[in-house]
Amino acid sequence: MAALLRVLILAGLFCGFWAKSGGFNSSVLDQNRTRFGWDESDNVTEETGEENYTLAPVSMPAASPVEPSTAFPETEIPEPTAEPDLARAGTAALPLPLSGSLPAPVTRVSDLCPCDVQSDQCEVNCCCDPDCSQERPLFTRCSVQKVTGDPRLCSQDAALYSLRTTAEGFSAVQTSVQRQINPDVFCIQTANYEQGLSFVTPNTPTEQNFDYLFNRFVGFFFGGSGGKGSALQTPGQGNSPGYLYGDIMRTEDQAGQTDFFRLPASAGTANCLDSNPAAFLKDETSRCVRSFSLAQDCTTLPALSFQTYTSFRIFSGKDTEANLVAVGVEAVTLQAVDGTQTLLVEAAADVPLEPEFLQSAKVCNQVVLQVKYTVWYGEAGQIVRVSAAFVLGAVSNSMLPIQQNFQISFVQEAKSDAVLRSSGNPGYVQGLPLVAGWRTAEWIIRSTDPQGSLTVLQSSVEQDCLFGVPQRSPVLFGTDTLSGCTFRLEDGANCSLVSEVILGTLKGQSFPDYVATFGNSLPQNLMDWVPIENQTTVTSLQDCSIPLSYHLEVRWTKYGTLVNPQSQIVSVMEVITFNTSTLPSSSTGGLIPVSSSVSFIDVSASASPGYRAAPTINAKLPYDFFFPFV
Repeated sequence: MAALLRVLILAGLFCGFWAKSGGFNSSVLDQNRTRFGWDESDNVTEETGEENYTLAPVSMPAASPVEPSTAFPETEIPEPTAEPDLARAGTAALPLPLSGSLPAPVTRVSDLCPCDVQSDQCEVNCCCDPDCSQERPLFTRCSVQKVTGDPRLCSQDAALYSLRTTAEGFSAVQTSVQRQINPDVFCIQTANYEQGLSFVTPNTPTEQNFDYLFNRFVGFFFGGSGGKGSALQTPGQGNSPGYLYGDIMRTEDQAGQTDFFRLPASAGTANCLDSNPAAFLKDETSRCVRSFSLAQDCTTLPALSFQTYTSFRIFSGKDTEANLVAVGVEAVTLQAVDGTQTLLVEAAADVPLEPEFLQSAKVCNQVVLQVKYTVWYGEAGQIVRVSAAFVLGAVSNSMLPIQQNFQISFVQEAKSDAVLRSSGNPGYVQGLPLVAGWRTAEWIIRSTDPQGSLTVLQSSVEQDCLFGVPQRSPVLFGTDTLSGCTFRLEDGANCSLVSEVILGTLKGQSFPDYVATFGNSLPQNLMDWVPIENQTTVTSLQDCSIPLSYHLEVRWTKYGTLVNPQSQIVSVMEVITFNTSTLPSSSTGGLIPVSSSVSFIDVSASASPGYRAAPTINAKLPYDFFFPFV
């Protein structure tokens, strides 16, 4: 009963307050309408982005006068400006002398039509196409509804296209151009470089500016300074004593003339361009075609001569006190007319390497077919050593024009043993190359090749043992390999030469004689290296002994604890097997297969767990421990 009484009292108080105030108080709304100048028939349109919003004032009943004391407190409302701030925010700032301004657009946005791709033809549903005046009533939609200018600007014009349906049921295109505001924080408000907003028009070559454009864009490639290299100077050449990446390497010929390192390459056509410069630290491989007359140019054309690619010296750096580094000959391979290649050993170094024309056979011998440069450099970018490997071949008239191969590679000089890669620590890791080298009186010479120096023949389709340079792959620890090649024994062939070529193909040109027992064995620790033993089966009954198989057997064991055993190589044995019967010749037909294999044998003894002996108590009492009882 008391609760019901409280509800009735509160209802009476609320009704009395409502009657005293005269209902809804609209004095504040009337005052705001008077201050802002709104009328009942006025509509306020706010334009934001692409949509239009219309605000219509709501008609309110006339408010009865109220006392100021009982009215709601009046809120301070700022006076509106003559123009809405939103429209002013989308307008670019006025041009400033220093900061710049946005340039006026060259083309109006309403004149742009991205869907108009055909001239004088109407594109279906392309509402901005001016050629569609008769087809527009049949449009079903606008394929392009908005067209804008540069999206990077903070404010720009946008052309809007839409369709409406007429009373007759046809379509009509509605077009409007509105100012859009870019919500991106990193938009362009002002610009002081007008060309930065568009592509630069390239210069058209004329008779007046042709030399300038030629020296600017083509002078580097063709050596526009007449071959002296002055136009090939790198900016800031004297700042560093060593070469930097991309610098042109300077050379000096036998006459003392300064030039730049040249690596022939094809330019535009397949023909060789001899003035192509080689840049520092840029490995490059090129192939080009050389055309010449066999009888006239064999001994006179410099591009065919061995001395052309070795008679110069290279400056070790860019400073004036740079040393001159001569080009050393690393290897020379002689190639016959039929493609058979023979490595020129040191004992035959007195063989002349200059081109020689044989009038009777119509053959030009010792023609440069392939040149491979290897440049060793130090930490400061100074050239330390340069070597070259050549392939000199015999060329006949049927082989013209010939193809020449050129290659240059850069290798950083190893300063200490720390830069030599290891294949484990300490034991070998499965899949890493075997560490091998050549023994001297005091240490082991290791190869800086990251793939290792112990390689095996890599099989390929129709690989011939006597022709071409076979591909090789490193011997990986724990990976058994089987590969091979085939050859055809010609009638009257030099058996000893064929045997030497095939054995070199199976073993490789630089075969090591020692293998490291652990993956991180140091070259100065000779006890950590095992020799490669040889086991050869030769049949003396045959007139022609040719190796038919080469097998490399690697024995290894597990060293250390059972928890973390380390792989250690115990011994390495090479087994070479020669033919035991007469080989078929080319007249009888048939190919002779030659195999190369590598196997890894685990010779680890079976491990047995060991137990420590039980501890013993070795307690010694002092001599007066029982004093004075004893």
